[in-house]
Amino acid sequence: MEESVHQSIRFGSVTDLIMWKNRRGGFLLLGSTTLLWFLFEKCGYSFFPFVVNTQLLLVVILFLWAKSAILFNRPMPQLPNLEISEASVFLVADTLRVWINTALAVAREIYVGRNAKQLFRVSVVLWTVSFVGNFLNFLTILYLGECFLFSFVIHVIHY
Repeated sequence: MEESVHQSIRFGSVTDLIMWKNRRGGFLLLGSTTLLWFLFEKCGYSFFPFVVNTQLLLVVILFLWAKSAILFNRPMPQLPNLEISEASVFLVADTLRVWINTALAVAREIYVGRNAKQLFRVSVVLWTVSFVGNFLNFLTILYLGECFLFSFVIHVIHY
């Protein structure tokens, strides 16, 4: 039985964004990543100060909102209980375990199996990544990957 792309990815809202079924969310994601890329790459803003300043702004806004709620007899802001579920931690850990075991299996094949072809392939891939990494920043690579993903999906959907 053949599955559609939407069924094979199995992450409903994420799939809707990638497949442009949620157009508003797709444009919002593309626009926000473009803005963040511009801030970090072209304006020279650093990631750590950005995170800290965003948290500071959030805390100040929530504090002022709570104070104004007392002054104007308004309800307090509703804050969700933000917790990471144990299941999501296990899912991430399991995925990382599979990736690490695959890398270790390749390393073992090179070392124990004395596989020269595998060593050559791994060396070429690592050298290529290193060479491209000299010209591009990691954030730029992630941003370009997202843009290519969105443009590829739009191309596949329309044709």
